[in-house]
Amino acid sequence: MTLPVQLSGPEEEAAPKVIRALLLDDSAFDRARIRRMSRKTDLMLQIDEVGSIGELEAATAAVDYDLILIDYRLPEGDGLLVLDMIHRTPRNSEAATIMITGNGDLKTAVTAMRNGCHDFLTKDGMTAEQLRTAMIGAMDTAQEHRALLAQTAHQREVIQQGLTAALMDERVQGSVVALFRDQMDSALDAQQARIRLFQPAQDHSALDAVLASLDDDDEFIFD
Repeated sequence: MTLPVQLSGPEEEAAPKVIRALLLDDSAFDRARIRRMSRKTDLMLQIDEVGSIGELEAATAAVDYDLILIDYRLPEGDGLLVLDMIHRTPRNSEAATIMITGNGDLKTAVTAMRNGCHDFLTKDGMTAEQLRTAMIGAMDTAQEHRALLAQTAHQREVIQQGLTAALMDERVQGSVVALFRDQMDSALDAQQARIRLFQPAQDHSALDAVLASLDDDDEFIFD
């Protein structure tokens, strides 16, 4: 359902023109309440609604979402299970997520945040302003995380390209080969030393020297 509400304020540049959102709640009454509240957020939202984990699984496999709202208490599981499922979905693993809990589920909310949820709201006390703030904050946090992942991937690619170019240099190749040979020689020496520890001694000169050092005049008296 598209809500044709124009953006206003500083969030206009940060938020997409249309926010594609998914709402999971098994209660039709609560879904309708959140839908009405979302109309007051001054955000342009296109909200898909699902009432079960199975429906959410099908939706997240077919559509790319900017934001997913998850009711914690569900007949077939809980929001933490859903959160883990979303993180393992290729299309929506980096989508912004908001957990909707009961008023007494603060511990659950903290656990959800530790498991990668971007924000949480309490169902009974939720207001349109709180919903708006949570939506924008969750999407901003998710965007920052995506940017960090992209930056890390770019840095990894640059390093890989640099190493590849360096290995094409004959001087570097010679140094690498020499280093490899030194490492192999050291490893072989260490391996041979370990082998000698477990082999019968073939050279008895050290033992003979010890025996020869004994004084022939030493007497051993046994009472």
